[in-house]
Amino acid sequence: MRVERLAHAEQFLATTADFRRADPVMTNLLGSVATSVAAGREYAPQFWWVVRDDGGQVVGCALRTGPHRLVVSPMPTQAAAALAVDVAAADADLPGFSGPRDAVEAVAASMAPRRRIQVTMTDVVYVLGEYVRPRPTPGASRRARRSDLDLLVAWHEQFGLDAQVPMHDTRASVLDRLEQAGLWLWEVQGRAVAMAGHAPLVQMPGAWVARIGPVYTPAASRRSGYGSAVTASVVEELLPTCATIMLFADAANPASNSVYRALGFRAAGELVEAAVVRADRAEAPSVALDGTAT
Repeated sequence: MRVERLAHAEQFLATTADFRRADPVMTNLLGSVATSVAAGREYAPQFWWVVRDDGGQVVGCALRTGPHRLVVSPMPTQAAAALAVDVAAADADLPGFSGPRDAVEAVAASMAPRRRIQVTMTDVVYVLGEYVRPRPTPGASRRARRSDLDLLVAWHEQFGLDAQVPMHDTRASVLDRLEQAGLWLWEVQGRAVAMAGHAPLVQMPGAWVARIGPVYTPAASRRSGYGSAVTASVVEELLPTCATIMLFADAANPASNSVYRALGFRAAGELVEAAVVRADRAEAPSVALDGTAT
């Protein structure tokens, strides 16, 4: 196996195009992040990797846009092990990994002995099958506007707290989504009660792949159908142009999973998110990828 570090997002998108085309769902996060950076979104540091087999074929890829975690594609165990060596040497501040369980497990196993891994979340990867329109719900959707910025920032931050997902530079992220017209609100009598959005669309030959998220309803407005309604609005916006519509859902949240299944989303895979915990700084036992204490 040969690991290559690429110079920039455009090179990453071009080099991995055929590889990502073979699995547009499980590589979507890599494609959407790289697309965002190629369009001007700034992160520091940036790391772009591909892994090639002995014949030169790309068999895996990964990226990290600071301060976020390393995102790993599906790849053979041997490729993940080779990637881990290069990542460990290049990125001393690596905070964690995200990707298919077997690939993340192989990367983690090959990391330096003083790095321990703590699983923080398991995500179900859903893909829309036959769309099912939800029951009528009071209110209506509209695209979010620049004047909604403060509300959207507060909701994104609360979403991160509720989901235990680290949020970084939230205001810039929301502004980026607003500029791409990628956020919607559900309003009842002029009052916003829920939001949903989508990541940058990823172009595949003759098709676009869309990933919905985040979806958030404040606690006081939950269990009224607003989250389902605003998600459906985004789906209906995307259906005419996107061949694949997908999303991630926390496997530990049965309410959100049931909402997505009711709309016609079907489970297509699983991703794990894991944090790197330095052994000399850990205050509690780390959790292995199989859930056992270490």
